[in-house]
Amino acid sequence: MTGESYPRPEDRVIEAFVGYLANTLYPDLKITDWPDKRNSTTSDIDAVAKSQVGCIAIEHTSVDTFPDQRLHDSRFMKAIGCLEDELTGMVDCRLRVIIPFGTVPTGISWEGVRDEFRMWILDEVPQLPFDKWTIVSIDGIPFSLTVHKSISDLPGLFLIRSGVENEDFSERLKLQVDVKAQKLAKYRNSCNLLVVLIENDDLANMSRGKMIKAVEESYHQSLPHGIDRIWYADSSSSGPVLFWNVTPVSRRNMPLMTGMEELKRPPE
Repeated sequence: MTGESYPRPEDRVIEAFVGYLANTLYPDLKITDWPDKRNSTTSDIDAVAKSQVGCIAIEHTSVDTFPDQRLHDSRFMKAIGCLEDELTGMVDCRLRVIIPFGTVPTGISWEGVRDEFRMWILDEVPQLPFDKWTIVSIDGIPFSLTVHKSISDLPGLFLIRSGVENEDFSERLKLQVDVKAQKLAKYRNSCNLLVVLIENDDLANMSRGKMIKAVEESYHQSLPHGIDRIWYADSSSSGPVLFWNVTPVSRRNMPLMTGMEELKRPPE
């Protein structure tokens, strides 16, 4: 690898993406340069990959499903998300708790919320009925929770973030991609293909279908001058990152297939 010894998180996604393309569309494709690491003067694209048949310029971007989602998720995990691990072996049922997105406010005692939630789980959950969704309010926690208790061979606490109305996702996506297009446009004469790789790690609220729809809404007529293809990197699971070509022109005449079938035979 050319560049720094310690890769950024997105570098591993880009490396996996190039490996996927080499296995499915462009044999022998390999990363040959990391321009943004090498160029200390101006902002540059993330990677250049080459094979015997051509050159691909790649720019990575991460997009939140909801505005400021990473900020809210960080606050959520700091407040109560750690209890999933802490209470392992102490909850003898499968307890699912739905917490609406963005409901952990600023200016509260995270430690106090965590203590109240922990106490409620240990003291009150044993009295809850099985197989019934229940909305609960807990003293000291400034938002309601929806809980479901069931018998399972895999007991434990499972926290779920519920979605909210998200009407501006396509607009926010387009703003980010348009900025990336300006960086990629510099490689129009030196590379055969200019690619934006959009990463999202939201298991509950994002999907291949939603990303395809958002890209189609954003670029229903044509792509910016600096982009030939838009790919979606789904990093929501602990397994391998999954990649889908969500470019409208690539999908226009492709045969109907499932997401898993498409992973094996992606449109070019």
